[in-house]
Amino acid sequence: MKMEQEKQAQFQNLMKRVHDCRKCPRMADSARVLGPGCGPIDAPVLFVGEAPGRLGADGSHLPFHGDKSGHNFEALIEQVGISRYHVFVTNAVLCNPRDEEGNNSTPSPKEISNCASFLKEQIELIDPKIVVTLGGTSLKACSLIEPHDLILKSSIRTSNRWFGRQLIPAYHPGQRAMIHRSFANQLSDYQFIVEASKRLQKTKRQKPKASQNSLARSKKLSQITKRILEKKPEGLSYFALHKLHFLAEIACLEATGERLANAYVVRQKDGPYYVDLHINKLMALIPNLEIEKSSDKLRLSISPQTNFYEADPESLLSEAEIRIIDQTVERYRNLSDAELKRVAYLSKPMRTMLRKEQKLGINLYNSAVLPYEASRFEVGAKA
Repeated sequence: MKMEQEKQAQFQNLMKRVHDCRKCPRMADSARVLGPGCGPIDAPVLFVGEAPGRLGADGSHLPFHGDKSGHNFEALIEQVGISRYHVFVTNAVLCNPRDEEGNNSTPSPKEISNCASFLKEQIELIDPKIVVTLGGTSLKACSLIEPHDLILKSSIRTSNRWFGRQLIPAYHPGQRAMIHRSFANQLSDYQFIVEASKRLQKTKRQKPKASQNSLARSKKLSQITKRILEKKPEGLSYFALHKLHFLAEIACLEATGERLANAYVVRQKDGPYYVDLHINKLMALIPNLEIEKSSDKLRLSISPQTNFYEADPESLLSEAEIRIIDQTVERYRNLSDAELKRVAYLSKPMRTMLRKEQKLGINLYNSAVLPYEASRFEVGAKA
């Protein structure tokens, strides 16, 4: 615990210095995207992007989450079996650079240089076995830490000795980069990262329990969501959906020792937040989802033409899981959003996190809340 406290203190100090930095004038009003939401500070693999996006991490404070690049990145790692529970994700430049019209802009060489020392500190603190650069900007930034002669186009899908670890260049997951390297090719690049990580494992890990592939996990998550909405035909807020998902997860863990779905759940100020239930992802998961916006709040329901209770021959939910979901919704169906938030905060995982925050003397906003149970591949832990 003492070592963890010391490392957390170092990370907190780094976060403070990043927050106070004003070296780049055009990013003075941008968020400083470095915190617990980047991942565990002992992650064996560290991804380095370009910079937080205006519609993504600049608002969510979660690197590669909320915009198209984030959705692509999350889809890529999910499909090769990498969980955000096990990797650290950051950027070469920790603030969002914008042009005169307010759109995302490529960081200048000076801005990359200004942030290079912060990137070096992150790598030294996390001490990953593998650093994956996403795009030319992050590959260039790494050369400022320790010189290399790697060129993005010719170094794809290669593992290179660098700064006491392996450096693997990959393309940025943004839409523009997909023109030069398709999603399918990038998927092969991420599979190479998985295989490289496996080769670097010095200890054999216990084989995980029966797992779900990415398609099955997404389908199960959509079935849980639809079941919650079926039990609330009058609709519910987007806020309440996250809390009911979380409370059903807790009930399932207590009853069976297993999670409902291996979704990535983080602690935010308003309580647990399911990264996999970002509103844009949710619309893709449930095509007949209806969304109403009022007073800056989203209210969700399923189209009334849907036959709610028609049996799904491909259902991934067991009878016990369906019973737990139904009982959870029934128990909390009449609570307001504020009351649901309170119930979620009183749950064991949230109380454990709050005690940890108190002990460490820091807030852990965007830290992972629930344990990650089973997966097809867990990125190797340090030996």
